[in-house]
Amino acid sequence: MFNLFISESALRAIVQTEEQKPKADQSYLYKIIRLLPKLYVSAESADIAWSRNFPTGHPLPLDFSCSDYIRAIPTHPASVLQHPSSLFILDISALEAQAIQKSYGVLCMSSQQAHAASLLDVNDEHTTGNGEPFDKGWGTVLKSVHDLPSNALLLTDRYLFARTSPRLGDGLANVQSILNELLPLQFAAEYHVTIVFDKESLHPSYTFEDLATRLNRLKQNLHRDYPIHMEVLGITPDCEIYNKLHNRRIVSNYYIVKVEHKLAAFNGNKGTALQTITPQLLFTADSLNGSSSPPLKSIDYIHAALRQFSRDLAELRDHSIYRYALNGKHLDKCDGIINRILK
Repeated sequence: MFNLFISESALRAIVQTEEQKPKADQSYLYKIIRLLPKLYVSAESADIAWSRNFPTGHPLPLDFSCSDYIRAIPTHPASVLQHPSSLFILDISALEAQAIQKSYGVLCMSSQQAHAASLLDVNDEHTTGNGEPFDKGWGTVLKSVHDLPSNALLLTDRYLFARTSPRLGDGLANVQSILNELLPLQFAAEYHVTIVFDKESLHPSYTFEDLATRLNRLKQNLHRDYPIHMEVLGITPDCEIYNKLHNRRIVSNYYIVKVEHKLAAFNGNKGTALQTITPQLLFTADSLNGSSSPPLKSIDYIHAALRQFSRDLAELRDHSIYRYALNGKHLDKCDGIINRILK
C-alpha cells in the first residue's frame, strides 16, 4: 500500500511553499500529498496544530503514531521494508537517502531534494507485432521502470505457461527476461517474486512440480548476489480470485506494466503477438489534476484481490483448487502469500 512517511519539518516546508500558489502552479508532490488518504508524520515538537488544517480549512489526514519509527529510520534503515511500497521523505542527506533507496528498494528522499519525478508517469506505451523485430524486446519495453527502486515483484497471467514454442511465446524464457530486467543489481535483503497463473492451462509437457522447480532454477541465471524468494501459485476457475486476475500484469512497489494479451510477449527481440504493453508509474499529471484515475488504482485492485485471497486461505476447506510452491518446493497447503508487496 502506498503511503507517505515524512518528517514534520519537511511537510511544513512543502505546505508553506505550495499552499499560496495558484492551483495550476502547485508542485506534483504537493498534489500527491493532498490526494493521499493518510500521511504518517513525525511530531518533532509539541506545537503541531499548524498542520492539522490547511489555511483553506481542508484537513490534512495526519497520523502521528509512527513518529518514533520515522525518526529511527536513519539508524535502522532496514525498517523501511515494513512499508515496502511507501515514499519516505526524511531529514537526512541526499547520499543517505540514496543509500537506503539502493539497499532496500524503496523511494527515499532527502527533505532538501523532495520531488515527484519518480512517481509521475510519462505515458509510454509499446506496440509489438507478431513475429516482427522490436528493438531489444523486454529490455526496451521496461526501460522506463528499469531503474526505479524495487523490493518485490508480482507477475499475473493465467496462460503464461500454456505454450513452450519460442515463436508462440515461451513463458519460462520470458519470465527470465523480465526478472533480469527488473530485479535490482544491488539489494540488502531477500527479494520477493510471486508468479500467478492458471494451473489447468499448463502445456502438457509441464507438471506443476516441474514448472516450480524450473522457475526456482531461473534464479541462478540472474546472477544476483542476494537471496530471491520465489513463490509460484497455480489457481483454477474455482478460486474466487480467478476472474479478478483476467488482465496480464507485472506489478512492483512503484509501477505496473499492463499487457494486453500475454506476458510471454517476446521470442528474443521479436514479438509473439500483436499487443500494446504499457509501463506506468503510480500517478499521471491528469490524475493529479483530477481528470483521470491514477495507475495506483489498478495496483491497489490487484493487491486487494490477492491480499484477500491470502487471508482466506486459513479458512479454506478445499486446498485442491490451487497449487503452491515456495523456492521450488511444492506444498500441499499455503498458509498465506509471503510477498511483501501485499503488505
